[in-house]
Amino acid sequence: MIYVLHGEDSFSAAEMLGALVEAVGPPDMRESNVSTMEAKEFSVEKLGALSMVMPFLAERRVVVLRGVMGSLESRPNARRGRDRPEPVPRGFDELLPALPPTSDVIFSEAAISTSNPLLTAVKEAGGSNVSIHAFRPLDEDALSTWINDRVSREDATIDRAAVSRLVDQIGANLWTMNSEIQKLAVYCNGRTISIEDVEILVASAKETNMFAMVDAIMDRKPSAALTLSQKLLDEGKSGQELLAMIAWQTRLIAIAQELASLRVPQIEWRSRLGTTSNFVVRKTAERAKRFPATTVRTLYRLLLGADVAMKSGTSPDLAITEMLAEASTLHGTPRNRR
Repeated sequence: MIYVLHGEDSFSAAEMLGALVEAVGPPDMRESNVSTMEAKEFSVEKLGALSMVMPFLAERRVVVLRGVMGSLESRPNARRGRDRPEPVPRGFDELLPALPPTSDVIFSEAAISTSNPLLTAVKEAGGSNVSIHAFRPLDEDALSTWINDRVSREDATIDRAAVSRLVDQIGANLWTMNSEIQKLAVYCNGRTISIEDVEILVASAKETNMFAMVDAIMDRKPSAALTLSQKLLDEGKSGQELLAMIAWQTRLIAIAQELASLRVPQIEWRSRLGTTSNFVVRKTAERAKRFPATTVRTLYRLLLGADVAMKSGTSPDLAITEMLAEASTLHGTPRNRR
């Protein structure tokens, strides 16, 4: 059988790959019957040599090819100077139909295009022996179902509000989501996971305070911003970390303003902003509308000044206080009054 596992949801793809490999048998059997080949090592001859071998004391043999299809999309055409896939390697079309029924070949890929030449060749030459699985990021409803299922696997329970907060804060990054669910299950120790538990334990939930502080800065509320900054310092954040976090959010606003000006659909913003969190996207989009670009540039200037002051020996508390005092002159778009 030939499997193609590809897509942005690398967690689900990795789980399916693991299940296919484990089906070979216990670890000692897998050692003799599972082979892995990276893209840089790939050749039709090597694939043939690995896949034509009969399994040893097992029913199946597995050959895992990592990134082979994707490598064809990323190699530049030297003559034309443009990205263009290379032709399908010679002999590849003939090898696939000749694979023994006891061998599974698994292509493990990141996101690839539907026109990928090797994917097309696999579909045409493999026929009914091909199983293609595209793993796309889960939408909010599917993600909520996934969270409930994963919590059940940990022999735990979770309330609806906690599920919503996890969806909002972490988004479709299943690697992070799985890790946080495991921590929550251990922390709650048989008790139903609540939204309060998520607020206490989930690292990304703490971004809320950072968003609130930047909102206070841009809304010209230095007292509120100073209170929040002191809280974050008390939680163990250094002055440099605080400035870096404010700079990161300021950068997101600048990117969002550019995306909005180009009329990029907001559904595409997560990858452009470098986040999987719907919460981050919503907050950033809201700020991009509220604050003019001049405000964003001014905040960048103030951050640079505070950074230089700290590196010149000024205490973090004093540098941040001075920056917040100057930030009180920033101009934003007033909130709509009801």
